Amino acid sequence: MKKTICQIVDSSGSLPGDFIKEHKIQEVPFYFKFENTDYYKENENYDTQDFYKHMEEYPDDIPKTAAPNPHDWVKVFEEQYGNGFRNFIVTTISSKLSGSFQSAISAKTQFQDKYSDTNIEVIDSHTCATGKGAFEIWIAKMIDNNREYEDILKRIYKKIPHINSLFVVNTLDYMRAGGRIGGATAFIGKVMNIKPVCEFIDGEVHVIKPSIGRRKSLMTMIDVVVSRIADINKAIITIQNAVSEKDAEYMKKYLERKTKKKIEVFSSELGITVGAHSGPGAIGIGFVEED
Repeated sequence: MKKTICQIVDSSGSLPGDFIKEHKIQEVPFYFKFENTDYYKENENYDTQDFYKHMEEYPDDIPKTAAPNPHDWVKVFEEQYGNGFRNFIVTTISSKLSGSFQSAISAKTQFQDKYSDTNIEVIDSHTCATGKGAFEIWIAKMIDNNREYEDILKRIYKKIPHINSLFVVNTLDYMRAGGRIGGATAFIGKVMNIKPVCEFIDGEVHVIKPSIGRRKSLMTMIDVVVSRIADINKAIITIQNAVSEKDAEYMKKYLERKTKKKIEVFSSELGITVGAHSGPGAIGIGFVEED
């Protein structure tokens, strides 16, 4: 059966590329730049591995990011309208972290002034990265199961408060540069080798548990996730890493050891939009539970 709902996301969810292609999800990229470069589009004209390599080689060249503009969103709306879609579900990074949500709202208004026969729901996910990715995978599955548009929207708004997105960074310096934490906290973290497990809660970063050392922080993330999941068989789980593939593999194995189950995990690189503010070595896990 042909899909009747078009799913559109901004690139902050770092969805696996093969999943995007398989489910025909439309991704609107963020922009980014280094000090002496023009703006690039995420996932279009700059390799993510090269991005993290640049950050490692030039640690003082802190990248800047910019949200998609209304024209970027309108362009995708028009393309998919031409493909026959009239119902759209759009998910963005938390509006507390970026202007992507407001940009999409502006684009929706512009587009519907011209095409009044459309339904466009723009949804603030209140999160990003792993949690947003899991959330968007869950939405894609509902669309594939041919749920009604209004039913999906009701489920989405009920689910948002229950999205989980945990992460650990290798250094607190990038979060300090982005204003997420203070300079004193970053300094103490470096001296004491503290790797705090952090979480996006209602669009803001919160430290949920300090850990000493990298391996302990990875284990702590999994321990927290396992303690929160009511039914592991209904959990959609994502793990995203910034050039930390071995740690991602360790987390998956530890998760399966803790749950005594073989678990499907959607793994991907942590995208540039979030990686610019967390740096090389960042790693996270997110989940939602299916109804």
